[in-house]
Amino acid sequence: MKPHRRVQRGFRVHPDWATALENIRIVLVGTTHPGNIGGVARVMKNMGLKNLKLVSSTCCGPETDAFSMSSGAYDIVSKACRFDELRSALSGSIMAVATSARLGGKRTTAKTPSEIIPDLMSKSRTGKVSIVFGRESRGLSNEEIKLCDQHAIIPTDADFASMNLAQAVAIMCYEIFKVACQPIGFKTISFHPAQIESREQMFTHIEEVLIQTSFLPAKNSLRMMRDIRRILNSASMDERDVRIIRGIFRKLDNAVRIASTNRIVKVD
Repeated sequence: MKPHRRVQRGFRVHPDWATALENIRIVLVGTTHPGNIGGVARVMKNMGLKNLKLVSSTCCGPETDAFSMSSGAYDIVSKACRFDELRSALSGSIMAVATSARLGGKRTTAKTPSEIIPDLMSKSRTGKVSIVFGRESRGLSNEEIKLCDQHAIIPTDADFASMNLAQAVAIMCYEIFKVACQPIGFKTISFHPAQIESREQMFTHIEEVLIQTSFLPAKNSLRMMRDIRRILNSASMDERDVRIIRGIFRKLDNAVRIASTNRIVKVD
């Protein structure tokens, strides 16, 4: 019976970031579709976040689409805190990011998720931070955006700029999780370039075999070997890569020798 291979499913939040993630709040304002709340809960759980706040949002009990759309993350929905106004939901936050699909008018500056999340993650180490998402139909009002100290925009195609609420939350949460997680089950391998001596031995070996196979002319192999060096050096090989290449040419060398011996025997 073959042993089971260990298969990695997902990543794990680094212990150094565990407390910081507890400080991150996802705030939904005026959400009208319970399925969207369930979808948001699912992506939050995918990305290691748990704190959901609902401002003037629809009912999302277990009898609604929120349950099915959460796909196992309904615990986040059921524990969500409800508020009548955004100001109350942001109470205690040391940083609040308003998300919006629009620029212009009073909305003159905004950062992309990859630009704003590092600052948010740094702040989350010392206190509560919030990311605020607006209504499905019209987003956040200017007054609501003024309550936040940062403005984020997710770049989308101008011809089809509107995103589903859960999709927008997923993008922001993904940027958070990238900072907070590290792979489990696999060790990160540090890259150590192959030494010059190893590479030169490899190139000598390659040249000898290619001359033997008549791929390179014995008297003028320099030009082609220059191209072969360029190709292989561009691969930034480590010592293991060199061993693999030499193993291939060792097998090729053996095959050529066997073929040559067979031809000599047949002639005799």
